Formats: sequence, structure tokens, C-alpha cells
Amino acid sequence: MKSHWLTTTLAYALLVVGSLVFSFPFVWMVTTSLKVDRELQSEGLDLTPVVPLPRARSPYIDDRFFPDLPGPAALQAQVLPHLEALVGEHRPEIPAHLDPDQACQQIARGLYKRLHQILPADLWSGIEVVTTVQPDGKPLRQERVLPPDEAVRRLREAMSRRVDAALVREVLAQVHRELRFGPLRAVSVDLQDQVLGGELPVSQRWTCDSPDRARLVDGTQAKLPDAAVHYDVSSNKAPIAFTGTYELRFPVRDLRWLTFDIRPDDTWQELHVTIEKEGRVFVPRRPVILANFTPTAVTWQEASEDDTSTKIKTWVVIDPVEGRTSEITGPHQVRLRVELHPVSQTKAIANKVSLNYERVADFMPFWRYLRVSLFLVIANIVLTVFASSLVAYAFARLNWPGRDFCFVLMLATLMIPGQVTMIPHFLIWRALGLYNTLTPLWLGSAFGSAFFIFMLRQFLKTIPRDLEDAARIDGCGYLRIYWHVMLPLVKPSLAAIAIFTFMGTWNDFMGPLIYVADQRLYPLAFGLYAFSVQVGNNPALTMAASLLMTLPVIAIFFFAQKYFIQGVTLTGIKG
Repeated sequence: MKSHWLTTTLAYALLVVGSLVFSFPFVWMVTTSLKVDRELQSEGLDLTPVVPLPRARSPYIDDRFFPDLPGPAALQAQVLPHLEALVGEHRPEIPAHLDPDQACQQIARGLYKRLHQILPADLWSGIEVVTTVQPDGKPLRQERVLPPDEAVRRLREAMSRRVDAALVREVLAQVHRELRFGPLRAVSVDLQDQVLGGELPVSQRWTCDSPDRARLVDGTQAKLPDAAVHYDVSSNKAPIAFTGTYELRFPVRDLRWLTFDIRPDDTWQELHVTIEKEGRVFVPRRPVILANFTPTAVTWQEASEDDTSTKIKTWVVIDPVEGRTSEITGPHQVRLRVELHPVSQTKAIANKVSLNYERVADFMPFWRYLRVSLFLVIANIVLTVFASSLVAYAFARLNWPGRDFCFVLMLATLMIPGQVTMIPHFLIWRALGLYNTLTPLWLGSAFGSAFFIFMLRQFLKTIPRDLEDAARIDGCGYLRIYWHVMLPLVKPSLAAIAIFTFMGTWNDFMGPLIYVADQRLYPLAFGLYAFSVQVGNNPALTMAASLLMTLPVIAIFFFAQKYFIQGVTLTGIKG
């Protein structure tokens, strides 16, 4: 009894360990798809995405940019105060709206991490290397461990020599977060480009409806005119609106798109935009999420044929609001209203979860690829199941001259590698004028599969002849026996064949690579490769697209595993 308990416990433990090991790639794919770009540059392997933290005030010092520092905690406790003192000596120009103590602490942490990368490793390990010359003239390197106080003193001296005002300013820029509004551009259908309100400073191009909670402060860079948005929504969660009315040099009916240059502040708040022109009101299909802190350009344009093309969608579609009218009716007038909406922690997490998947939908025609894949899957499953079962029935239940020879000949084709027949197949399809079409990817299934025919034949041979004889007495011919008697009895095998065919077609990469050149005909497997090239192999976007492609396979496994097991084991008839 005890040995049985131990055996059972060991078996379950091995199953759990095996499940964890084999599920790790899937877990890594899911967690990577939820990360923003800067999280992918972290050192080491960190599966957990950073939880977004909505900030009520901006600008601010990002106290999460340097979360973990290398080296022992005792060394950090001795070195960080010295670095804070060095920051105070160089007196960086910390803006008045920031907490100077917090800024000094985060700059010190940034300096620590930077110096850990550039200073010699011996200084951090407390080892002194002494080189002496031996009597024979050869150098001799010797190492000695320094006393702790001496090691810290030398490290501080090296830090003092390397830290300067430029390095302090550089680290301050890394942790300083602020939302910045840049130029707003209007582009016409004939590509006339106009900076709206370009004759004014950026702060004067907008009117804020809540001056007590937000204000615009013009930047000092003349080449890139922008304005910092200082806001505080800690006590009042109502949206803050910035409105601007502009005159276009061209008729507003020729407006193709509007582009707004912004620099997010990583607060995960939302910018909701309303565009008014020709007496109508338009809103984008999704807001701008203030994630990350790298400059970006947001483009809005009305629905057009570009939305259904294979282009990378660098724009957000705007739709007219039914029942709403605008007082902006001039032939050259346009008004923008940008509202900053505070979000809760839950909403910020939801925005981060959907962020990369929305970018995937913009960068690749996902739904077009999905339609192509579904068509190929359905066509291949139907043709493979029908053709393979019909041929297997002929081999298993009918007697005709040369049957066994043809069966052996068919099995012999299983020994031919696919690489051998790849070029002849391509030449045949091209000679038929079917290159760059989907036909080569599904029509071949109308002739069945040798492996599936063999599998079904073995299953059909286990069915008693009495069932077939009874059907023949009732007046059934060969086709009716095949359709009404044999097929219902081999449902588990047919389900297994359908699953195998689905997996092969859904994941087929080589077939589209050989026969398809038009991007509009790409299935998901090949479209995913093209997408990864377009985005420069961005891991987060690639994993998000891969997860979308993997979900149907996982669903098929969970809902059809019973039929899959029954079909593979070929247990014969039951009941």
C-alpha cells in the first residue's frame, strides 16, 4: 500500500514538473506580449511585466526607472550617500516643479548603475592587482583583497573622478517625465503640409479649460518647438481639455489627415480627441495612451480604402458622431479638442494588456490573413476527410483487381521526402497557371493523404462484415454503405484526421512561401513572418501576434482532445 502511494505521488509529481517545463515557452510568450519596449531591454530574464502606475501629477521623477541595482546591499548603503553628495556638488538644474530630494536620490541610483558598467570590476570586488617584475624580466600579476574600508574609499575616489555635470544632467533626463505637446500638422490630399498655428508659440496654440489644474509651458529648443503640459488631477478626476481652432491654407474638404507630435509621460492616462469641421464632429476609434516616454506622432484620418489594404496603419480612423453638429462650418476651419482623462489602476492595466495587440492590428492586416487561413483550413479538412475516407473504404472493403499492389504503391510514397517532390510540384502548378494563387495550397487535398488513408483502412478492417451485409440486404449500394454505415463508425478517426489537417494547414509556412507572392493572399503563418520583418523583430509585437495565432490551436486541443485520443488509438467499434 505504501509503495503504491509513493508510486502515485511520484507519477503526479513528474506530470506537474513536466507540465511546468513544457508550458514555460507559452508563459514566456504571453508575458512578453504584455511588455512595452523598454521592458525588453532589462537585464536578465524577467517573466513578470511591470504593472502600470497611473500618476496624478506631471511632470514628475520616475522612481521606478532604476528599481534594482547591482552589487550587495551593504555596498549600496555606503556608496549611494556619496553619489547624492556628488549630485549636490554639481548642482544640476532641477526644475522647480520637481521634488529636489527625490530627484537627487534617483540621480544617485542612475549614477550608481552607470558607473557599475564603466568602472573596472576590481574596484567593485575590493581586489587590488599588483604587477611586479621578476628577476627574469617577466611581469607577475598578484591579487590581494583590500580591507572593506579601503575598498570603499578607492571606489568613492574613482566615482568622484568620473562623475561630472554632463553625466548628472544625462541621468536626470532619464528619470524626468513630462507630457509635451509638439506641432500639429494638417496634410491635404495633394500633400500640402501646414503646421497649424505655426506662427505662435505652442502654449498659445491651445486654450485650456482648467487653468487651475493644467498649464502649458513652452520649451527652450527652437528647432523642435513644443510645450510641457503641467497638470494635477489628484483632487479632481474630471477631464482636462485643450482646444484649438485653426485656419487651413487649403479647403477643409481636401484635408487628408492630422498629425500631432507628442511625448508621453508614462502616466498611462488617456488623451481623447474630438475633431470638428464642416459642421460635423469626428472622434477617433481609440484614445491615445500615454504609455512610454519616447516621442511619437499620432495621425488621424477618415475611413478610406487604405483601411482595408495591406499597408502598415500609422493612423487612427476617425468616425463622424451621429446626431452631433458643430459651429465650425467655415471652408478652411478646423477645431481640435484634446481631453486628458485620468484612469484608474484597473483601466491602466487593461490598456497595457491591449496595447501591443492593437499595434499588431495596425502593423499587419490580421483579419485578412485570418480569413485566408480559415478558408485554407476548411477546404483542406473537407477535401482530406472526404477523399481519404473514400479511398480507404475502397482499399478496406472492396475487392478489385490490383488492390493490394496499389495499396503497397501508395505506402511507398510515404518513403519519398517532401524535398524531392517540392520542385516538380511547383513546376506543375506553375504550368497550370496557378502560381500566386491559393489553389496549390488546397486542391491537392482532393486526392487524399497516404498516411490518413492507411490509418482509416486499418480502422475500417476492424468493422464486422455483418454490418455491411445487413445494409446490402436492405438495398444499400457501395456509396450508401460508405456514407451511412462506415463513416459514422469511424468518426473518432475522422476527427483525428481533421485535427492533424488543421494543424498542418494552420502552421504551414513552406507552402505559402513557395506559391504565394501577393501579400493579400498570405495566411497567418506566413503573414506572421512578414510582420516580424516589418517591425524589426520586435519581441513584444511578435509574441503578441504569435499568441493570437496560437489561441485557435489551444482551443482545438482542449475541445477535441477526446476525439483525438480515440482516433489515434484505433480501438475499433464501441457499443
